[in-house]
Amino acid sequence: MSDTLRNRYTDAPTLTGNLLTGSVRLLFWLFFHPSAWRNHLKRIDGTLSPYFSLADLKRGQWTNTAVLRFLLMTFFAWPLLVGLLLGLLLWLLNLPPTALLLGVMLGIAVGLIVGLAASIAGSVAIGVTVGMATGFALGLGGALLLRAAGDLVLNGAPIALEIAISSLIGATSGLAGGLAYGVGVGVTREEMVQEAASVSVLRQVSGMVVGILIGLAAGFLARLLEGGWVTVLLSAIPFGVAVGWRSQSWRRGLVAGVLVGTAVWLAGGVPSATAVGGLVQALAFVAFVAALFALPYVLAEKIAGTWAGGLAGALGSGAGLFLFATDGASYGPFLSFGLAGILLGLTLAWWRPVLLYPFLLIWNRILYQLDVQRADDAAKRPLLRWHSAFWDEFQRLPLLNLDAHLLLTIHKNLAEGRTAMAYLTGTRQRWAAQSAQIELDARQLELCETAVQIAEVHPGLAAGDLVGPASALLRSFSRLSTDVAAALQQESAYNQRLALHAVEDRLDGLLRELTRSNEPYAARFRPIAANWRHIIGEKGARLAEEAELRQEIDSPYIIGVPLTEKQAIFIGRQD
Repeated sequence: MSDTLRNRYTDAPTLTGNLLTGSVRLLFWLFFHPSAWRNHLKRIDGTLSPYFSLADLKRGQWTNTAVLRFLLMTFFAWPLLVGLLLGLLLWLLNLPPTALLLGVMLGIAVGLIVGLAASIAGSVAIGVTVGMATGFALGLGGALLLRAAGDLVLNGAPIALEIAISSLIGATSGLAGGLAYGVGVGVTREEMVQEAASVSVLRQVSGMVVGILIGLAAGFLARLLEGGWVTVLLSAIPFGVAVGWRSQSWRRGLVAGVLVGTAVWLAGGVPSATAVGGLVQALAFVAFVAALFALPYVLAEKIAGTWAGGLAGALGSGAGLFLFATDGASYGPFLSFGLAGILLGLTLAWWRPVLLYPFLLIWNRILYQLDVQRADDAAKRPLLRWHSAFWDEFQRLPLLNLDAHLLLTIHKNLAEGRTAMAYLTGTRQRWAAQSAQIELDARQLELCETAVQIAEVHPGLAAGDLVGPASALLRSFSRLSTDVAAALQQESAYNQRLALHAVEDRLDGLLRELTRSNEPYAARFRPIAANWRHIIGEKGARLAEEAELRQEIDSPYIIGVPLTEKQAIFIGRQD
């Protein structure tokens, strides 16, 4: 099997292509095929955990070109995707070009800064999701607010600015937290089994609650004690403590805190969300948000795991930002939009497979029809490798017609089909591999046209001790094949005829059972049993004719059929 074939059907594919295509594929892995993301990271540096942060990197890793290329590719594609989606959505909303451009720029800038900050103090994988959600939500909200001279007007109804900001903060924090939780669960799936036994639900909830309270306290203090130095300290101290705690190096934490505090101080403190400021003040505002994210994340991660840390960081920063940015605004919009965002993110693994299912069926059907049209062209490789079963790790619904596509690929390219089947046996689409293997066994049984072929077919039937109607049927056919082989080993035609007659009787019984059965595979295997009975019956009739022509005399000293080593009841002596 070639390296190319192994790379098509695996959870550890190699990342090829240039910077752009490789970055897009890496981002795709993070959301759809996290095991490939984990294995790629393990191939680059086996010492890095799937939830590593930039603060965890050692000096040797910062000089490793493979690690640097991985980081560059991680942060290259998703800002472009956020900008593209923002631009398309704002264009559909008929926003003026100035508001559209500023919204896209704001979304990309805010997303990058928040994502980098979350990657430094939290996790690189979590930083990508938090950056994408924050950039998209704030870019959209910023463009809508920039278009409005005063209060925001939607469908002719004016909306107070503070209520709009409250709703935007709630939606952003909730969606970012939910997505961070979902991606964190996928990336750290291998560690979840070990952590689940030691992390109780109470610890997970308490970790998130403590993180949210820290964000609330920081936001309340920043609002209560408005001033340059207060906001500088409230930005520098949480971020520095988070980095130092996460990296187990307080020197790094001190450097990170000083850098963030200096940036906020040079900007003149953190401005209010409703204030009009320049780019520098906007960056200071984003730095404050990142600081509010960092400490709740690290604290909740230490208590309850990475996925809880991502949720606590997003909710903590959102709650703190809400208290800081809104002066006495209603809690209703913040809580309602925040809850909606959380539910969307937390239930991503539930509703995304259902939402994408019809589109995946159409995509997979197109691939199957193309392979059917190219079935006779051996020069063209099968398109099964692009089937969603091999790249959508979270699709739990059975992908219809996958077994037929698998059989078509096996017929055209046996090695590739067997490789794909081996991969599917370890996924949620295992049913397709089972169905295809049962059909292959049925076709193997159908090809038997003589008693000799029936006797030789049992080594290829690997039913084993598996349970299920198909396995029971395959074991029955395997025993019948073994009995036919034992019958043909008899020396006299008379003994062969007696043994084959017993096999024919068992085939009659199997046919009656299949006729009465409602099992799903009964209709498939009944014609095979009928054909076998016909073949064995003809073989017995020919043996009877041969015995009559030879005028064989039955031995009165042998009762029944002599046992041979081919029969299951035979037990040889050991002396």
